[in-house]
Amino acid sequence: MLLGYSIVINIKGCDKMEKAVNSLDKILNPRKIEIIDDIVYMSPLPSVKHSKLMFRITLPFEMYLRKKKCEVYQVINVYYNPDKPKNHVIPDIAVMCEPDKFKPNGYYGVPSLIVEILSSNRKDDQGTKFDLYERIGVSEYWIVDPLSDTINQYILINGKYKLIEVYRYILAEEFETLDENEQEEHKTFIVPNLFKDLEISLEDIFGA
Repeated sequence: MLLGYSIVINIKGCDKMEKAVNSLDKILNPRKIEIIDDIVYMSPLPSVKHSKLMFRITLPFEMYLRKKKCEVYQVINVYYNPDKPKNHVIPDIAVMCEPDKFKPNGYYGVPSLIVEILSSNRKDDQGTKFDLYERIGVSEYWIVDPLSDTINQYILINGKYKLIEVYRYILAEEFETLDENEQEEHKTFIVPNLFKDLEISLEDIFGA
């Protein structure tokens, strides 16, 4: 979710859902409007760092996935529930591997991997979206924290997310303060569980 505030409106059972969303859109001019379980979530524009992290994480996926079946997108509409066609999310980054589920206005299915970058409304990505992505079967979920320069990597096992690694970017000066065992254990690359041969450097993501 993006930097700033979120506005949450319960519109379940409302026959004028689109009118309500459009009216609020005109008033607040948010960047994203998402509907999760019939509740509208609105967020404003991202910070500079947020945008930079999105670009830096997307780029290696884009290079790796060229001429492959899977594709990576930023802020694409994902319509995850065919029984509630208005419900959708707009992940910061999503990897989709079923080409037949793309339509002009978005993706009608469940992404294989989603990345969300935290901001002041952290509870949305760590709570609401975490629970949703787990429930609908997103195989892999990364939560990126720009404040601590960390990435929590979750994979879906038997219908539940398991935290398999916490990656933390540190400067060379801090690395030198680690003991020998800590230096050996410290990871400088994140590897998607979905693509075992893709290594993404933490320096390339978080470095100056």
